Amino acid sequence: MKTLAFSILALIASPAAAEGTPSSTPDPNEMICRSVPQLGSRLARERRCATRAQWAEDQRNSRIATENGQNQQVNPQLMTPGERAAAAGRYLAAPGRGGAGPH
Repeated sequence: MKTLAFSILALIASPAAAEGTPSSTPDPNEMICRSVPQLGSRLARERRCATRAQWAEDQRNSRIATENGQNQQVNPQLMTPGERAAAAGRYLAAPGRGGAGPH
């Protein structure tokens, strides 16, 4: 009796029985609508519809932009004051040496 029960369970769980179910890979052309926050507002949201492939591409681009920003950071603790000023766009050329000032 136990053998019959196990064989029925094995038959039900077999991959051949699962052929009638939909595939596990979603359709990349399926249209998905999402509510996206608007930049500059805490509460305003915008409804945006795109295909599953477009959402995946947006997510990839966002991740790449974040990684690039993190990789290109400058650590100001390891810089001299002149290097920090140059990185911030406030660099002033040092006065010439030898006592002669600008004329």
